[in-house]
Amino acid sequence: MTSNVGATADRRRLLLEAARQLFGTRSYDDVTTTEIAKKAGVAYGLIAHHFGNKRGLYLAVMDGIRNELAAEQDSPVEGETLTEQLHNALRRHVDYIDSHRSGFLALLRGDLGADPDMRAMSDELRWGGASRILHRIGVHGEPPPVLRAAMRSWVAQFDELMLDRLDHGDTSVDTIVALAANALIAALGTVLSLDQSIELDPEVLAQLGSCQVT
Repeated sequence: MTSNVGATADRRRLLLEAARQLFGTRSYDDVTTTEIAKKAGVAYGLIAHHFGNKRGLYLAVMDGIRNELAAEQDSPVEGETLTEQLHNALRRHVDYIDSHRSGFLALLRGDLGADPDMRAMSDELRWGGASRILHRIGVHGEPPPVLRAAMRSWVAQFDELMLDRLDHGDTSVDTIVALAANALIAALGTVLSLDQSIELDPEVLAQLGSCQVT
């Protein structure tokens, strides 16, 4: 029984790995379940058995990528000051995406963008990262509308920075970190000027305001 369970898990893993490789380099419509099964070296019918259909397999792949990115965001961030923590968190995130290029592109450019489950996964991941940043600067619970909107905009900007880096390969990690960090500081400054009821610790503002990449 144990060997059968292990074999089943292995075949499922092989399908996920094969599908991830194919969906990371080609569009959803261009990838067939037949070639996924062939690449995985398993019977075609196992896709329906484990995932129902191609959509189910695609969503399982995207969910795996989402979980990996979320785990990376949850990892402890080194640095004595908030500025150092911000730099290090951004740099580590860039390094992770560089090492998982196809997965990140598949998630951001997902061909099932209108699919409600796909949208929920993407939104959860993107807002999860923004929420962790807000928590580190002392904003807990539901943020005020202007702060929520600004953070969502910043996350979208960071995604575009990474897409540009992956597409062209001519911007350094330090450049991406500088652009993202300083954009965040500018956004927070604008938010505080628009909604003066938002309170942040003065020490937090001072540390973030000194954000520079060396």
